[in-house]
Amino acid sequence: MTLPLISIVTPSFQQRPYLAECLQSLHAQPRTLLEHVVVDGGSTDGSRDLIEQASSRIAWWCSEKDGGQSAALNKGLSHCTGQVFGWINSDDLLLPGALERVAKAFAANAELVVYGGRRVILAPDGSSRTAPLDDARAADALFLAPQVNQQSTFYRMEAVRSVGGLDAGLHYVMDLELWWRILFKYGTRHLLFEPVDLAVFRLHGQSKTMSASNAFRDETHMVLRAMALICGCRDLVQVMDMGVRSAVVPRAMELREEHSVLVRRMVLYFLLKWHHTVHERWQFEMMRALVRSVPVEGNDLEPAQRMRWSALHQQLDTPNWTTFRIRRKLKHWVG
Repeated sequence: MTLPLISIVTPSFQQRPYLAECLQSLHAQPRTLLEHVVVDGGSTDGSRDLIEQASSRIAWWCSEKDGGQSAALNKGLSHCTGQVFGWINSDDLLLPGALERVAKAFAANAELVVYGGRRVILAPDGSSRTAPLDDARAADALFLAPQVNQQSTFYRMEAVRSVGGLDAGLHYVMDLELWWRILFKYGTRHLLFEPVDLAVFRLHGQSKTMSASNAFRDETHMVLRAMALICGCRDLVQVMDMGVRSAVVPRAMELREEHSVLVRRMVLYFLLKWHHTVHERWQFEMMRALVRSVPVEGNDLEPAQRMRWSALHQQLDTPNWTTFRIRRKLKHWVG
């Protein structure tokens, strides 16, 4: 069985404290399986020296100013020649034997589009836990609530190129947007997830996940809004426009008319997940408009989502924001 070449792109900027360990974890993989591309954004912390020292195992690299992580990934992608694609950020790690497991999965199934394993989440205090794994049999969850374990998820290169790589305008949810784009184009039949540890996702004070959680939420909001607009879900677009104000303009998703029902469910799931408890005035206005103008019937909400929908009705059964705040304070004092 001939194993495919796996192209791994490592975007990096000012990550010298973690970069050496990242490079070592990749270059410990079999040479015949790995094509490593490193795109550094012009770091001034000594990262370039580490990359140069490891250059004998790097197929292509640069250290120059770029447009951010997504732009760096696309730049690296343009230099990849492998049959499988993934990326490992400069503060993350690939575990021993990971690429052999990935290569064998793609070699065994010529129709496989996405392969994923488990990722270990390493906390700043040194403790670790294993992130939940997607289930290829749960098609709904793959769209509504995907795990998208980026460090341990690999794509057939042909699929990545066919959807245009990453959205360079996104800085936080480019992995989620790529996931949805590929699933909408190829469906969920050719996915495989196995309970094997493949990568380490490191959390630290400078990591985006810990420092910018609202930015992840807001970019997802804009991606879903763009999808709802394409599918003609005008009522949902009007509701979403009452919420997040963002300069992000996601690229157009390749959606068909039959996707509109699923997109509606994705938007409702997102709104109910992130805004089922109202804290700010813009949330109050947006979610009140949602429960008043968007019918829930026919959207096949899960039980937990229906409970949130019902709770929202009770929360927002008030004439205005001022009354809502007074009621909330009284409830807090009483309860």
